[in-house]
Amino acid sequence: NNLMRNNIMALFKPFSCHLCNNSYSSKSSLRCHENTKHNINRVVPHHQHLPKLSEGIINHFRAVLLHDINSKLGFHRSNEGLKHLQWNFPESLFYTFFSNESGFSYRPSLRKYFCIFKGQNGYDRIGTILGCNSWGKRKNEIGCETFVLVEEKDNNGNLVEKNIEFIWQEKSITKQADNKVHYISHEILKCILELCRKTVEIN
Repeated sequence: NNLMRNNIMALFKPFSCHLCNNSYSSKSSLRCHENTKHNINRVVPHHQHLPKLSEGIINHFRAVLLHDINSKLGFHRSNEGLKHLQWNFPESLFYTFFSNESGFSYRPSLRKYFCIFKGQNGYDRIGTILGCNSWGKRKNEIGCETFVLVEEKDNNGNLVEKNIEFIWQEKSITKQADNKVHYISHEILKCILELCRKTVEIN
């Protein structure tokens, strides 16, 4: 019967896809299936169970992101290049900020979200989300400006849009105390972007 068949499936193929009815014998097989069949998945099956956050909490995290990004916009040449920023960040807030964006995707087997913004349009969208149009620019009094790079010319002189990536992932840390193993979960947001400097005319 169906119950017996389901029990056998759960025993020999315990890794189920949350997006369809397929089951697999290993996590690697499940991930391969997701890569093939659900490569750019926008469905978050549990999104209705994510807690609602108050406007105060949302604005607090906006301020934290803006402050930390601004702190990376230094004027020394060492501040140029690819940068990785990281915060403790609620899953529900990532969903609130990014789920309607065209570059949003979710990998259920990894419990991992992605949102990729491209070029100037992507930069502007992030400004809307964070409530600050100048979120990725900083200029000092002597005319040096550091900014998030949104496009650059390739070797053929063609403009190439740069990516700004936001990645959310749940990570677990194992701690052992009093002969017991404790699992501590952390909700992590990463941002990957590229910074550049230039000298601008002071009015």
